[in-house]
Amino acid sequence: MRIFFRILATFWLVIFTGVALVYFVPSVTLPNAIENLRSLPFSKLEECAKKAAEEHAHGTKVQKPASDCFEGRLLPAGPAPATDVQGRALTREEIALVQKAQGRNETAFLGLPDRTVIALRSNPAAANSSMFLATVPLRHGRFAIWSFRRLSRPIFLSGLISFLLAAYFVRPITRLSEVADQFGSGDLKVRVAGRLAKRRDELGDLGRGFNQMASRIEILVTRQRSFLAHASHELGSPLTRLNIALALAKRKAGVSLVPELNRIEQEANRLNGLVQELLLLARLESGNELDRNPAVFDVLALVEEAKDNAEFEAKQIGKSVISLRADSFHVAGYPDLLLRALDNVLRNGLRFARANGEVQIDCYPKPDGSAGVIHIQDDGPGIPLGTEESIFEPFVTLSPSGTDPALNGSGLGLAITRQAVLSNGGTVKALSVLGTGLTVVIELPLHPS
Repeated sequence: MRIFFRILATFWLVIFTGVALVYFVPSVTLPNAIENLRSLPFSKLEECAKKAAEEHAHGTKVQKPASDCFEGRLLPAGPAPATDVQGRALTREEIALVQKAQGRNETAFLGLPDRTVIALRSNPAAANSSMFLATVPLRHGRFAIWSFRRLSRPIFLSGLISFLLAAYFVRPITRLSEVADQFGSGDLKVRVAGRLAKRRDELGDLGRGFNQMASRIEILVTRQRSFLAHASHELGSPLTRLNIALALAKRKAGVSLVPELNRIEQEANRLNGLVQELLLLARLESGNELDRNPAVFDVLALVEEAKDNAEFEAKQIGKSVISLRADSFHVAGYPDLLLRALDNVLRNGLRFARANGEVQIDCYPKPDGSAGVIHIQDDGPGIPLGTEESIFEPFVTLSPSGTDPALNGSGLGLAITRQAVLSNGGTVKALSVLGTGLTVVIELPLHPS
């Protein structure tokens, strides 16, 4: 059955059940109202009934009853009258009450949500005398109690059915959202499974469509990663031979060719570095770098090593690396990969820091003990708002206004950083406001050591 008809049928059932319970379930008795009637002056009601009958018998127009007659109405003689003597129609409940009083030849009571109706004869001694209806209003509190008791069952039942209905439709949507989040976080093998994938409605179609889309994306990404890995590997051998040939050429060449050969060597080294980064990125994405047991290590020691490496480069260009907070915490993972990630971020920060500027690196565990944090911030121009995530994609380079595009590099450093952090079970994000520098925050799960 399609989801449209399920919604239609379920809501129809809920509405029908509520209406049936309200109108067809027997009325709830009102002991408080009956108890209240015991204190009423029935002798006064009998006087009102007798007076109304006498006025009607003498042809006198029946006046509006006094307040102590409780808006009494005189009914014409005869079985089951449908109107009073003034022609005002009676309700079904009032007609039934009159029939009950006539049949038993006694006073009868009808408890309604907002009032109690009393039917009595105008002359109790005469079996065929006219009937008199008096209306006794109930206090608002009793009406509310009566209404709540009357509606409690349909409210509960309709609420239960609605809850089951909501769970039936929301649960698969929630599951699909969870699968989409897993897929978006990098788990390309996750799929919609179980009853959701077997459903014969629109939600089932959505789940199966997601699986088909995920399979196609996984194939495309796998092919891309495979191409990068194979291309990098195939480029490695020619580059090695090129470097050997270049070294031989420098020995045989004259002094006049040295500048050109040095330039060729510089470009060859740059190309070789790019190939090595491609190989590392491909291994990280495929998980081949994780074919070893993780080790427990002190992140502070690793941060200090990365800081020392960066300080050596910073001195060459008139910049500095500082640390304002250095607290120790331990992580289970791969220290060489995390060191590579820190080197990439620090080198990137030094590249874009302003002249005589500085890069700050801090290391500390969160106060609640949920994770350890590595906080790296430069004082460069920053990047445009909304591009923070894109800088971790391969080959993405952003050149802020006023900077040399040649500083951008290959666009692989931060992509390797993200994969290295993910390999250690952590997360990495960038925060930036254009003109105030870039901040990279790495969070790692703490190891209880």
